[in-house]
Amino acid sequence: MTSRIGWLAGALALLAAAGGAVSPAVAHATGAAAEPSSPCNSGNPPGFQLESTIAFSSTRDNPTGVPVADASEIYLMRPDGTDLRRLTDNQSGDGFAALSPDGKRIVFDSDRLSGQVNVSDLFLMNADGSGQTFLTRGSSATWSPDCKQIAFHASASGTGTPIRTDPGSATSDSDIFVVNVDDLLAGTAAPVNITNSQDLIDDDPDWSPDGQTIVYTAHPVTDDPRFSNLAEIYVRAAGGTGPPTRLTNNTEEERGPAWSPDGTRIVYACRIGGGTADFEICVMNADGSDPRQLTDNSVPDLTPTFSPDGQQIVFHRINPPAPAARSCG
Repeated sequence: MTSRIGWLAGALALLAAAGGAVSPAVAHATGAAAEPSSPCNSGNPPGFQLESTIAFSSTRDNPTGVPVADASEIYLMRPDGTDLRRLTDNQSGDGFAALSPDGKRIVFDSDRLSGQVNVSDLFLMNADGSGQTFLTRGSSATWSPDCKQIAFHASASGTGTPIRTDPGSATSDSDIFVVNVDDLLAGTAAPVNITNSQDLIDDDPDWSPDGQTIVYTAHPVTDDPRFSNLAEIYVRAAGGTGPPTRLTNNTEEERGPAWSPDGTRIVYACRIGGGTADFEICVMNADGSDPRQLTDNSVPDLTPTFSPDGQQIVFHRINPPAPAARSCG
């Protein structure tokens, strides 16, 4: 139910879910508050609802770090940019933070063990940054709505190699896995491969609000890893039963799908026009119908996610570097 925003340099933007103007801010962001009906909120009074919080990664405290990905840390803030809290502090890259629906825990990517920017492990920590604990090799995790399980992409064989140089990269044999977090920590469960697609590279999962399905992207192993214009969006049962349902069918890369809180829509990054075009933000109905482009510019817009009320979309925009100063001498 949460999306991931990575280490890429850029800015946060907010967009009305039906389209409209954007308001740039100064960070990458993702996150969600629990819904009042979430099983995670059991024991709380009727009408209980968490305050909306954004978890994001940023190089703000080390903007000149090399490599830039290893200068990335994880932060929390309010949607208006106030109450900034830094949660990680190390010499490795941390990113793709996903808040649990109850707001108590965060699962995130880190290269602190691999030492390679494009090889991530998943870690768990409390929402105040304490208790950082290794979970498993993988990337881009999403929580189940009951706060018990996560889904993520990882190498099916355990030996697959990254297909791109950027953080959170899928591997040459990436599939979608699911595991109960507490059982994994206790050593009583291992991640279960729910896609097992030998001819496809699967990544970017997001768990549906009703807990029944997972949306993700997949593209052929023979596709160009940098411009994966054969990448499409699929949904399948969270338990891995039955065949997946394909929602898109075109020659334009789709990336990072995320559910709306009511489960009726999916927002995603779309490479309109295919080829080497930049990414825009698109939205469609949960059955793949009525796709709409929401942004239109010459810079990449990526990793969108809905606000808890479904009225806004937060995403990160990769701004071009400032032009070098010219000497007048």
